[in-house]
Amino acid sequence: MLLRIDPVQRWLVANARTVFAVAAGAAVLMATLWPGPLIDVQVYQAGAQAWLEGRPLYSQPVLGTMEFTYPPFAAVFFLPLALIPLPVMCALWVIGSLCLLWMIVQRCREVAGLPPELTMVFAAMALWLEPVRTSLMLGQINILLLGLVVFDLCRARSSKWTGVGVGLAAAVKLTPLLFVVYLLFARRWRAAGVAVATFAVTVVAGLLLVPEAAHYWIGGVFGDSTRVGPVLNWSDQSIHGMLARVLGEPESKLPWLLAGGAVAVAGSFVAGVVDRRGDRVLALGLCGMTACAVSPFSWEHHWVWFIPVIIALAARGLSWWVPGLVFLAGMAVPTQIPPVDFRHGINVGFIAFDFLDGVAAFFVRNVYSWTLIALLVAVGMRYGRRWLAGSRRSAERAQPA
Repeated sequence: MLLRIDPVQRWLVANARTVFAVAAGAAVLMATLWPGPLIDVQVYQAGAQAWLEGRPLYSQPVLGTMEFTYPPFAAVFFLPLALIPLPVMCALWVIGSLCLLWMIVQRCREVAGLPPELTMVFAAMALWLEPVRTSLMLGQINILLLGLVVFDLCRARSSKWTGVGVGLAAAVKLTPLLFVVYLLFARRWRAAGVAVATFAVTVVAGLLLVPEAAHYWIGGVFGDSTRVGPVLNWSDQSIHGMLARVLGEPESKLPWLLAGGAVAVAGSFVAGVVDRRGDRVLALGLCGMTACAVSPFSWEHHWVWFIPVIIALAARGLSWWVPGLVFLAGMAVPTQIPPVDFRHGINVGFIAFDFLDGVAAFFVRNVYSWTLIALLVAVGMRYGRRWLAGSRRSAERAQPA
């Protein structure tokens, strides 16, 4: 799929080891200066421990004031964490996440048809993406979910097991369910069915094993985004958050449902078309970003789907600045650059600075959703022109001489 290599890409290939060493060293320095609490993996562990001990998962916090915001099966999924001492678990989580990140980059690079030397370059870039850095700092599960989907959907199309990874990812965090819609648009009927069946099995398992599972599903806990965070938080990069910051926090969810529904359908459709054209890496990346955008609440660290998108764009023979711009969007918001919002005393990066106002603030503070929309428009137009050209050629061939 690699159409051409421009001078910048050629330089990156030739100096891949140096690029990786510098980026990795800088990432380690950043982690040393601004260490992360790995608080989220502690919540996963606490949720599993609460389930083991028969304590409530959803009617009270599981760790300090922090609530368990994941489906019931996730507590079972996290069971191994409850069996490991906290310091060992945190160390293993970070090491495992870094190893998995390398494997994800390598698999995406292979499927995209790029040279092996670029694995180091993309791994270095991934370390500096804000979603990756924050996922590592907080001990988040996003890299694991990305891995489940990448290794699932990038396997041989003839595999009977395609869809299992998507179903498992959705069992831990609901947003990957959108991949089922993408698979339907891609006409991968079997994979979509396997994903739904896998997810259904985990729901039944949760109902059987977790006492509060029925309350989670029937009581509407799964749709309560306030358990995740306040929608007006600048770190919420979803369309819901964007609209709330523009319109205030309206009582009606109709604007978000209409806008989010439109983006969900458009993103799934474009991803399906791209998949049918053979670019699975770009397709799954676009669908993952769409799932983040239409989620009721989407922290910046949920957007690890920038990784396959950047790799796929680099493989399409585009000028280096196209994937470069997407990379800059992915690394910039909100905490990669470490200035402090002195009004609240927290690290939120440049999006909180007062010099941002008006239209500039609207775009910068919602840069992830705007990046997705721009990608969907650009990719949709590209494939739309190809489809129209193909239709014209077919019509011309069908005309009698």
